[in-house]
Parts: sequence; C-alpha cells; structure tokens
Amino acid sequence: MKNLLSALILTSLATTAAAADAPMFNVVNLEASATREVANDLASAVLFLELSDTDPARLSDKINQTLAAAVKQVKQKPEVQNRGTSFATYPLYGKTNKQEGWRSRGELRISSSDFAVLSKLLAQLQQPVAGGLPVQLANVGYSVSDSARAKAEEALIEEGLQAFKQRAHLIQKGFSAKSWKMINVNVNSAGGYRPQPVMMMKSSRMESADVANAPIESGESRITVNVSGSIQVSE
Repeated sequence: MKNLLSALILTSLATTAAAADAPMFNVVNLEASATREVANDLASAVLFLELSDTDPARLSDKINQTLAAAVKQVKQKPEVQNRGTSFATYPLYGKTNKQEGWRSRGELRISSSDFAVLSKLLAQLQQPVAGGLPVQLANVGYSVSDSARAKAEEALIEEGLQAFKQRAHLIQKGFSAKSWKMINVNVNSAGGYRPQPVMMMKSSRMESADVANAPIESGESRITVNVSGSIQVSE
C-alpha cells in the first residue's frame, strides 16, 4: 500500500512538473497606459549660504548661526516643513597651488503646500538674519503631494486596466480567437515632479527692500500608469 501511495505521489509530481514545463502557445505580450495632468500642490525650495575664510572654525560658525536663524524662522510657520540642512567645506588654492583658505556652503531645504506663505517666507529668509548674513534662493521645484498622487493613480489604474482589456479584446478579434485569459499583469506609475531652474537670487550686499516675494508658478505634472502583461488566446 505504501509503495502504491508513493508511486501515485511521484506520478502526480511528475505530471505537475511536465505541465509546468510544457510550452504555452498563443501567448501575446501587450501594454497599455493612462495619463493625466495633475496640478502640482507641493513646492520645495533650496536656500543656501556660501562663504570663504582662512579660519575653518570661524567659517563654520558663521554658516551654522545663519542656518540656525533661518530654521528658527521656518519653525514659526506651521504651514512650512523643514526638510533638513546640509554643510560642506573644501579648501581654496591660489595661483601657486598653495592653500589660501576655505570655502563652505550650507543649505536649507523647505517645502509647503501653501504657496502664498512659502513665497512670503522665501523673501524674508533672503533678508539679513544672524550676523547680518542672508541666505539665497537656489531653486524651487514643484511636485504632486502623496495624497493627490494616490488619488490620481487610483483613477488611472482603473483606466489603464480598462485600456489593457480593450487591447486584449482587439487581439482576440484579430486572431479570430474564441476567448482570452490573463497570464500575468504588471502595474506601475511614473511622473509627478517638475523641477524648476533658479528663480531668484540676490547678493548679500542687496538691501532687504530689494527682495520681493518669490513668484510661485506651480503648473502641472504628468502622471502615467502603465499596465503590461501577457494574455493567452484560445482558438
């Protein structure tokens, strides 16, 4: 009895393996996509301060004090999120290839969905803060927030799957097949961010009155959902 049971199990496994290794016919790979323009509802800005000095410690203190003062202003605006700071220092060399000093750059990254508040804050941050040193605006980028992206992708996935099915039906019709069945399908999305070049920069010698609110032109980003996979048509 045990030998018979073992034989049946081995036969079943062999049949399953053979079925798995059997070639599949009438398999068609296809893809479809759905796209829409979504309003950018999140703005991200990078501000910086870059200075030179012969004393790296003094240089670090100047930049850190300025960034700390800038972060303090950001914290006073609950509508604006602080995305962190960064700091880098490198040596300066003269014509004789001899080191003559140091140059450091500190950066502050912030973002907000309230464009009016962010615009006003960017102008304020470019005015002299700690030690009379202002920060400068490097760039502003726009993107679709996670919540807005998720909402758009839900609708696009449905549209993408419908487009995939329509193409599958067209393929079935083209082959004069009786039906088709799904073998596998992949769904992925792309897009949702639009970088912006330098919008506004000022010299540390400029008077604070010369700094106007930074213009915020968010525009739209294109979000695309791609659906790809394989189907098998039956004759």
